[in-house]
Amino acid sequence: MGKLFWKFFFGFWLCLIAAAVATGTALYLMREKPASSDLAEGPRAQFMLETIQEVLEGKGPDALRDLLDRNRQRTGNAIPVFAVSSEGQEILSREVPENIQQRITALFNNNESTEQGILKVTAQDQSQWILFIPRNRRHLEPANTANPNTGEPEQTHSEKRKQREALEPPLPPVPGAGLFAAFLASLLFAGVLAYTFSRPLNTLKNAFREAGKGRLGVRISNSHKTGKKRSDEIGELLSGFDHMAEEIETRIEQQKALLHDVSHELRSPLARLNLAVGLARQNPAQLDTSLSRIETEAERLDNLIGQLLNLSRLDSRQNPESNREHNVIELLLAVVDDAQFEAEQQNKQVVFNSRIKLWRLNCDAESLQGAFDNIIRNAIKHTPADTAVSIDCSQQEKQLRIEIKDQGPGVPAALLPKLFTPFFKHGEHSGHGLGLAIAKKSIQRVNGVLDARNCAPNGLLVCIELPGKGT
Repeated sequence: MGKLFWKFFFGFWLCLIAAAVATGTALYLMREKPASSDLAEGPRAQFMLETIQEVLEGKGPDALRDLLDRNRQRTGNAIPVFAVSSEGQEILSREVPENIQQRITALFNNNESTEQGILKVTAQDQSQWILFIPRNRRHLEPANTANPNTGEPEQTHSEKRKQREALEPPLPPVPGAGLFAAFLASLLFAGVLAYTFSRPLNTLKNAFREAGKGRLGVRISNSHKTGKKRSDEIGELLSGFDHMAEEIETRIEQQKALLHDVSHELRSPLARLNLAVGLARQNPAQLDTSLSRIETEAERLDNLIGQLLNLSRLDSRQNPESNREHNVIELLLAVVDDAQFEAEQQNKQVVFNSRIKLWRLNCDAESLQGAFDNIIRNAIKHTPADTAVSIDCSQQEKQLRIEIKDQGPGVPAALLPKLFTPFFKHGEHSGHGLGLAIAKKSIQRVNGVLDARNCAPNGLLVCIELPGKGT
């Protein structure tokens, strides 16, 4: 168990103990008086006491005794109201609890004031009586039947059983049993809570340690026992780590793939440069041809390095100082005019349709125009001669949607997800495979979306969605 477990454990445990102490203190301060703990004080008890009081005051002790006897013979049990005279005799000769007997004596001697649940009554014959109903009493009722042979009261089977129960003392309580039970329950409860909170955090700690060692394939959001994800805040934290590790792992793999592709792309022109230099040395008569090849390969290297620098710049943090509010339609029209001139040289057309004249967007104009240029030029390369590339602009909700469609063969469905990855090449056209990757980075910088799909019966449709505000 780590330090966090013990912090949670003692924190929960102390809270439980404090709550128990506070509850016990409140109950102690609100406890009933000891005198009322062994006397019935409810409304029903008070009604019975007042009824017996009226009988005593109105008809006397003999009438009360007859009433109680008749009730006992009819129901088998005497009315639970005790009536004790000033001589200390209970009206039915029932045993008076010792603690109550002491208070009765004090009341007759005027040493204690009358309290709730006990009445001091003066009967019709001026005798003094104390009326009360003991709570949870265990007394022996006098016999209500007589033995015909001896003339003495005879006890029934149920009365004998009650007598045995009354004579058997209750089991003594275990000293400190309640305190021990509360201690054990709080200990277990605090332990379970501490384990519940500390276990996923320890798992997260170990996962960060593994990630620090370069092992990014570890995933912790799934429970090892149930295979299910937690849906609470801790589960979201674990899922966040998994997402972070997955993103870092993906980016590292992309960087490795990019480094491999860059090395491959640089190797070919460098090899041709070395070959051209070797030919120039071996055959000085072909020096002009070799220099032309060296110049061509140098331009390719310069173009490749420029595209790599542009891609790296787009991957870095965006510089807000280079962003200004521009009309996206004007930026797109400038690219379309240049693309139209290029397409005409290949017997192709670029058709632009837009009902939107103004769409304001805070962006880097050069970067966004570069994205438009890469996508449109790529469409012109793949559309056959005597066909057109269509560019349509429309507004959908709060987005500007630009659709660029060619008439070419399209891209196999399995290769569509790779279309905007660096150094992806498809078809026989030359290039480094960085144009569409740079275009996607540029669109993402302005919180836009770039997607592509094949059209029926042929052609590739590239969709650009840009935020902003139109008129």
